This record gives sequence, structure tokens and C-alpha cells, in this order.
Amino acid sequence: MPIFTGSSSDSEDERTIHKTTKLFTRQRSIHSIFGGGKVADILLWREPKIAATLVIGVSILWFLMEVVEYNFITLICHASMTSMLFFFIWSTASDFLNWERPIIPEVVLDESSFKQLARSFHVRFNQILTKLLDVACGRDPPLFFLTTISLYIVSIIGTYFNFVNLLFIGFVSMQTLPVMYEMYEDDVDTAAGKLMRKMKKLYKKVDTNVLSKIPRGTVKNKKFT
Repeated sequence: MPIFTGSSSDSEDERTIHKTTKLFTRQRSIHSIFGGGKVADILLWREPKIAATLVIGVSILWFLMEVVEYNFITLICHASMTSMLFFFIWSTASDFLNWERPIIPEVVLDESSFKQLARSFHVRFNQILTKLLDVACGRDPPLFFLTTISLYIVSIIGTYFNFVNLLFIGFVSMQTLPVMYEMYEDDVDTAAGKLMRKMKKLYKKVDTNVLSKIPRGTVKNKKFT
């Protein structure tokens, strides 16, 4: 008997999926999925100055480490010395030129921002672990195959890039893919729905032609006296 069973026909499944499919079966907006706060605003470029500053800063850091081949410790020390020298000159000159002394903006030290970021990370991390467990247990066969293929592709990509490059690619992806998806949400969801339907059909064929033909031992009832 095939492992995959369903009471409705393929055409009924397609109509149902076409009506309800969202990427990763989500029910909320992208902004709310990312926490609906400052982090979500930055990832979706609703705070363009901060988002652009982050992208430029991380790009400069990547350039110095990968192209200029700065050692990380050396880079941190040189950046710290340069910053200290800059603030020393600024602070000294402010006494003679009546400038304001350098002050760290309250936004950087805002406790609520750090708590919100940690809370959002904790919630998303638990959701990802739960979803991975569901996928690993085979509760969503098409997503299981899609995840396996994706991990295999990432493993191949990892052989051509070092850890710093992968982090940089991941950061750039986080700063570009969500906002691109939000702009073209309907088109992406339509393509995702078609892909999921094809994956379900493929799994049904594999189940019928391969998995259902694997011999299984019969379970004998044990008599207890």
C-alpha cells in the first residue's frame, strides 16, 4: 500500500493549493514574520538610511578582509586605534572651537532594541527548529525533498566559498530577498504553488513505484500468559 494517501483527486488538490498556498505556508505578512519592529523595518528597507549604512559597512568590512586580506584581529585593532584617535582629536578640538563633545546616540544603547532583537531571534530560532523537526519526520514529504536538495546545493556552494564569503552572501541575501519578495509577492507565491504541486506529484510517483514495493515484515501478535 502506498505511504502517501489522500481522499481528494489531484485536480481538487491543485484547486485547493492554488487558493491557499503562500510561501512556506505562512499566514502573516513578511513584516510581522520578522517581528514587526525595527529589525523588520531594516530588513524590508523601511528605514533606508540604516539599511544602506549596514550594507555599505558590511561590504567595506568584507572588502578589507577578503580583497585587501586584512587579518580579523589586525583589522579590529586598527579600526579601534583609528576611532580612538578620531574621537581624541574631536574631543580636544571641541574645547578650543566650541564644538559639542562626541556622544554615543541613545539609539545605539537602547535596551529595548537589544531585548526586541534577542526576543525576535529566540522566537524565530524555535520556529525554525520546530519546522526542521517536522520536515525531518516526514510530515511534509515535498518540503522534505526540497529541503534535502537545498542543503545539498548549499553544501556544493560551500566548497567554493570560505566562511566569510558565505556570511557576506547570507547578509546580502537577507537585505535583498525579503524586500524583493514583498515587491513581487503574488508572482513568487504562484511559482511556489506550482513547484509544490509538482513535488507532491513526484512524491506520489516515487511512493507508488518505489516505496510501496519495498517488502515489509509482518508484525506477529505476541501472546502474554
